[in-house]
Amino acid sequence: MSEIQLVFFRHGIAEDNVIPDQERPLTEEGRRKTRAAAEGLRTLEIPFDTVFTSPWRRAAQTAAIVAEVLSCGAPKELPELAGNRTAKELLDALGRHNTGNVLLVGHQPLLGDAVAQLLGAGDKCEIDLRKSGACAVQVSSLPSRRPAVLQWLLTSKQLRAIGK
Repeated sequence: MSEIQLVFFRHGIAEDNVIPDQERPLTEEGRRKTRAAAEGLRTLEIPFDTVFTSPWRRAAQTAAIVAEVLSCGAPKELPELAGNRTAKELLDALGRHNTGNVLLVGHQPLLGDAVAQLLGAGDKCEIDLRKSGACAVQVSSLPSRRPAVLQWLLTSKQLRAIGK
């Protein structure tokens, strides 16, 4: 069986004080920094088979920008990536989409919690993905029978520097 690479990408900077929270759009700065971070991700030359996004507006906007920069097809909405879901719900859903290199665009703390679960750390550690930052892990299967391998964790600033 081939390895599965999961790249977790946190949404960009969003407007404050928009109600409901699910409707918060990216700011102009958020769009700009997300595009520049996506350029860095493109430099890493990861061939994504699928892009999944949270249904929440800021994540969907982020996913659209990243997918455009990477030329990897339209993002697919995955309800379990919404900001009010749990890592268990997300990982169970990913087990139903057990394929290749997957880009997941969503929210904190959900993304960090899912990475910690995959690494076998559970609630013992916190993985803090910054806005427009990303993290890659490799697993042999979903559900995972053994801990994932952390490949890299990059902030938006680091991704933007790579993309220059």
